[in-house]
Amino acid sequence: MKRIAIIGAGPIGLEAALTALERGYEVAVYERGTIADAVRQWAHVRMFSPFEMNASPRGLARLRDSGADLPAPAALLTGAEFRERYLLPLAASIRSRIHENCAVAAIGRSRRLKGDFIAAPERNAAPFRLLLHEEAGERIALTDIVLDCSGTFGQSNSLGDGGIPVPGEAACADQIHYGIPNAAQDVAGRRVLVVGAGHSAATMVRDLAEGESEITWLIRRDRAVPIGELADDPLPERSLLAAAANRLVREKQVRLIADASIDSLASTDGDVEVRWSDSTGKLSKITVDQIIAATGFRPDLTLTRELQVQTCWATEGTYPLAASLLGEAGTDCLTTSLFGAETLRHPEPGFFTLGIKSYGRAPNFLLRTGYEQVESVLNYLEQQAAA
Repeated sequence: MKRIAIIGAGPIGLEAALTALERGYEVAVYERGTIADAVRQWAHVRMFSPFEMNASPRGLARLRDSGADLPAPAALLTGAEFRERYLLPLAASIRSRIHENCAVAAIGRSRRLKGDFIAAPERNAAPFRLLLHEEAGERIALTDIVLDCSGTFGQSNSLGDGGIPVPGEAACADQIHYGIPNAAQDVAGRRVLVVGAGHSAATMVRDLAEGESEITWLIRRDRAVPIGELADDPLPERSLLAAAANRLVREKQVRLIADASIDSLASTDGDVEVRWSDSTGKLSKITVDQIIAATGFRPDLTLTRELQVQTCWATEGTYPLAASLLGEAGTDCLTTSLFGAETLRHPEPGFFTLGIKSYGRAPNFLLRTGYEQVESVLNYLEQQAAA
């Protein structure tokens, strides 16, 4: 029986575990936090895609068979509801396979170094070695196949020009919220700078505007309104979000700073002084209480440093997939094509990157794409075994 190690117990990791178990593999899921830990961290956010787009046919069938009370297909769930009503019940059905608070710190091959047996069958003859960090200490786990479903949440992009941290960013860490914090609890009623031009930033601006916060919104590109609005958007809630955020800018309830890059931060008497410049080099500054860095996420590439992996130099996604996605640059996530297992594997045999991590920094990923990736990779493995 082949062994599969799955990194991450989020939506894609759980789907991979269910599928691999159905096909007779010995499965172990390693999760550095608790089940669906990333989803737990944005529990307060309401999704603008309906439940039917975020659940898999396999997951739904399993929960229906167990008698679970499932949300309506069109329901717009919060992260907390999605986790509690879908992901946690799924995990309960395979609980013995999941190792929580168990971080995969590094992956290698037994008796193989990174440069050994390049493109040679001898490399695949040795099992993977996973260095695990858990409460009881460190240990090694061996496996034949690795599916990296660890995602990108928690590896936030920096605030500075060129994508690197700015001077003072580390020193001001206590006054910077990366991702999508709970605005009502954390920063309501304060002077807040929101950085980023995506739907996460729009969510923060809209939610903060419901309180008494003084909001400034900083974006890198020179735009009159921050968020592009799609005509006849098939996701009405996404359309409403973009329209609401842009309206706040048009009506001057939110100050927009466009064509801007942050140059430095400095903390003084509880305030943060933000120095920024436009594309002409003109310098300006603003003083705020808090910064929300809705600047997106990047994959953690340190995990596979001793493996023969290939990632895109622009997106840090899986290289063959990134090359395919470049042909669809600028397309909406709902119309992005599905690319199969051949685009998800690496030169390292038996190692696959799935889920949003396979897209690297590219934002146009859907959960249903991840579920389809799982099916494609398991089909590929079966075909390889039969060959």
